[in-house]
Amino acid sequence: MNVDIDFSIWLASKTKWAHLTKLISMPVVPRVGEYVKFRNAQMGDYFGWKVSSITYRECGPIEVLTELLDDIDGRRYSFEEEQEFDEYFNSYLVEGWRCERGIGPNSQYRGEP
Repeated sequence: MNVDIDFSIWLASKTKWAHLTKLISMPVVPRVGEYVKFRNAQMGDYFGWKVSSITYRECGPIEVLTELLDDIDGRRYSFEEEQEFDEYFNSYLVEGWRCERGIGPNSQYRGEP
């Protein structure tokens, strides 16, 4: 028996930020601190997304949030190049991820864009 899980992932460049969600059926619920890899036919499933929190709902799917992808030393972005951000963002949309809020500015990054 599988469990429906509403996953949240984040992608960021120095100037852009995107929150993506997808309902995925899995055999178990990952635990905080574990890593999950998501299918990405175009870009590959090289990245492990670290689970940061889990919310169980009385009704509806379990919500699993992950940390920002590839946030080396807390820099608050995933990709050096804007083009790379766009490629990964679009590849996740092809895989059925939703970005209901759209791409916004990365207000977390404090360095030079």
